[in-house]
Amino acid sequence: MGLELIVTKEEETSDHCVYAFGTSEETMGRVRLHKSSGDLELVDFADASEGPNPRFVFAQVVPRLHDYHDRSTYPS
Repeated sequence: MGLELIVTKEEETSDHCVYAFGTSEETMGRVRLHKSSGDLELVDFADASEGPNPRFVFAQVVPRLHDYHDRSTYPS
C-alpha cells in the first residue's frame, strides 16, 4: 500500500522557499529550502497520534526537495 505525499510551496524569496509537506489527509510540517546551499531547515513539525509517522514522511520528502535544488527549479 502506497502513501500519497503532498509537497506545496507556501513562500518564495530570492534566498529560500518554504514548503509544507504531509499526506493527502493532513499537513505534517514545513521546511525551508535554502537556494544557495540546498540546506533544509525544519520550520515546524506536527505530532501525529494516528497515521503515518511525520518523521517517515519528512524522510520521503527530503530527496524531492534536494532534487528541486539540484535542478534549480522550485515548483509550486
